[in-house]
Amino acid sequence: MEQGSVDQNETKPQRLIEPGQGRLELLIGWGDPAGQRAAMEAGFTREGVRRMPDEELQVWSRLPGDPAEPAPRLLPDLPGSELSDGVVSLRPLDEGDVAFYTELHSLPEVVATSVPPVPPSAEEVRRRCLRSPANWLAGTRADLVILDTATGERAGEIDLYYQEPPTQQAMIGYSMLPAYRGRGFATRAAQLVALWAFAETDIARLIAGAAPENIGSQRVLEKAGFRREAFLRSRLPGPGGTRIDDVQYVLLAGDLLAQASSGG
Repeated sequence: MEQGSVDQNETKPQRLIEPGQGRLELLIGWGDPAGQRAAMEAGFTREGVRRMPDEELQVWSRLPGDPAEPAPRLLPDLPGSELSDGVVSLRPLDEGDVAFYTELHSLPEVVATSVPPVPPSAEEVRRRCLRSPANWLAGTRADLVILDTATGERAGEIDLYYQEPPTQQAMIGYSMLPAYRGRGFATRAAQLVALWAFAETDIARLIAGAAPENIGSQRVLEKAGFRREAFLRSRLPGPGGTRIDDVQYVLLAGDLLAQASSGG
């Protein structure tokens, strides 16, 4: 049978089906975070993707023995829907950011540090923005837009990737529009994300990387409190089939506590 909630972005209804005895399954559109939240509140677990002829739908399931309470989230919502230090503000990426995201990820220097180092297609940009809330709810990544608090203009992006929940290690990456570089915005954004991650999640280690010649990015990380930890040879794919070395930095929760106690 069909549920009453409709995905406004993809104009597809949620569908509730019962493929086997004792199992309930929900199919929910990627652009329907409200439906995904409702499924979580009802004790459903996201388990995969169902490919359809004209779309992909998330598969959520519930078994008789599943807990009645909502599954814990690895990445909770931001307090008050944003983070801010008065100079920069961070808010979740959404479908309204397609034009900004396209501009940012068309810059040659941003493309060169992307993995892989190729500009995303228009469809991929739309997909990333549309699915950003769903990925956040799933706990795999948190994509944030960096705003100039004084003007409200978009200045860049910063992303947190929770790739290793068992080891409690996550990674951040960031990119800035040219007009906002050299103003400390990326450092402030990295500090805000780190404070939120260590205070509101179980993340214990934050890592970030920079190309050896990207001194500007390394300074951003060092000013944010990260420490250089490793030099990884041929770590990332580069243009034309080449490989790029990666200078890796790390920040621990204890590092932030030490900075706070010392007044840093």
